[in-house]
Amino acid sequence: MNWRSLLRGALFLMVAFAGGMVGSWVGRPGAPSASPVMTEGGSIVGTFGVGGVLNRDGKMWQYRPDKKKWITLDESFALEGQGTTTSPLPIPISQIRFMETFGFLVADNDQCWLYNIDGKRWENVGRPPMK
Repeated sequence: MNWRSLLRGALFLMVAFAGGMVGSWVGRPGAPSASPVMTEGGSIVGTFGVGGVLNRDGKMWQYRPDKKKWITLDESFALEGQGTTTSPLPIPISQIRFMETFGFLVADNDQCWLYNIDGKRWENVGRPPMK
């Protein structure tokens, strides 16, 4: 196994885990509604991970304390040596039911989408069995 692929996979899992632990989605039942906050790309409709926001226009931004500024998620990954193309999202914002982390989302029709970090693309992984 290639060490670079292993490290890339470990980085993805750490980001995904952190996003799952602290992420939230505004549309979640029982979530408080807040006034939209404006960034360069428009109003914020969701959060992920630590310092990650999803804007109404589908752009994902990450606040980087080391740079003291907002940059796109792809730019943030590039600073860590990882090339990604997370935008555009595979479905419209209005069809996203849950998004705990940048790399996994659930659509209103129960279809799940996973970001393939090696392939640099979103993949529809269907939905889990109902049994």
